[in-house]
Amino acid sequence: MVLSIGIPVHAGECWVDIYDQPNLLGTHVRLEGPVEMPNLKSISGENWSNRIESLLVGPSARVTAYKAEDFKESHVGPVAHPDAFKAWGQGEIPAYHDLEISFGPGKEERHLAELHFHKSINALKIFCP
Repeated sequence: MVLSIGIPVHAGECWVDIYDQPNLLGTHVRLEGPVEMPNLKSISGENWSNRIESLLVGPSARVTAYKAEDFKESHVGPVAHPDAFKAWGQGEIPAYHDLEISFGPGKEERHLAELHFHKSINALKIFCP
């Protein structure tokens, strides 16, 4: 639905708040969508790469977070070498789906470490459906 001046009704509700501490504490920034951010090196004059600890998604936003800049898959690590990974004593082999994660409208993620995304987000996409 669109207002007569062309601004979507959900404008102002499509955002994500990112925090540098768990439990939505510490320094934070609100990022308005829709937007694709291939890196987080300069957000409000600060580098947010590998810094996000918790986040809150606005009521009309969907957010996808990526561990690699430019939304790329990382080719570093044992993903393509399961035998070597097992030999290192690791129980699980990282999958490509572990390189990105999505959050729906209103999602409150208080500690990204629980999702294995602790201080490892380097790119974001904010969608406004």
